[in-house]
Amino acid sequence: MKTIREVTEVRLAVLESFPPKLRITATGNVPTGGWSNPQLNPVVNIQAPPDGIYDFDFVADPPEGPATQVISSIQAVYVWDSFPADVKGVRVNAAQNSITAWLDDRDQQPNRYTFSDCEGVKRVIFFPRALGPLGISESKSDAQLEYNGSEGQFVFRGDDISQEQTILGLLISVTLQPNADAGGLDFALILPPVQLGGHGRQEFETMGIKIHSRGRVIRPAGAELTYEVIKLSGIAEDIPIL
Repeated sequence: MKTIREVTEVRLAVLESFPPKLRITATGNVPTGGWSNPQLNPVVNIQAPPDGIYDFDFVADPPEGPATQVISSIQAVYVWDSFPADVKGVRVNAAQNSITAWLDDRDQQPNRYTFSDCEGVKRVIFFPRALGPLGISESKSDAQLEYNGSEGQFVFRGDDISQEQTILGLLISVTLQPNADAGGLDFALILPPVQLGGHGRQEFETMGIKIHSRGRVIRPAGAELTYEVIKLSGIAEDIPIL
């Protein structure tokens, strides 16, 4: 086995078990295709690290024969049974770099946002990063948005979702109906920055906007877009990735 080229992300999740288990998920890059059997190998310590940061080496088996000459993504998962009480974080090492993930809230970010309307109907679920099994054409950084409305239920992924940082927050938009002769319909969601502050979830208020564009009109006059504002109650969560 060899150390992989580069680690790009490390995530920690404490699993609900007795005693608790710590799941370490690391993603990295290898120089070619064909690498297999990715593993996180714990570095043996004679004494517990004084800073509470435990090291793991990210290794995998390189290809034995010809391989595609393209940088490829690889992922490894390590479940740490009965991990020490003094663990403050985990450092994953690759050949060119290392990344440290902490158990406290200093890098804890929401990975699921759920939005309901004033009647309590769940309208939108937004995942900033893909959490489920990845399709052939998907990368791990693909976002996912699930929309539920009078127009139907839709699931958008990756490039089908537009994201833009604005003074209002992150503006997320998708197309529900392309702008054809009958007119189009887009949906935009305003996502303010949300800090979990060491908690598993935080509630907040925001809004969604349905953007109607008129179809083909002879001698058009007036505004070409009309807006329908929907008040939304949001829940930001950091959920375990199973």
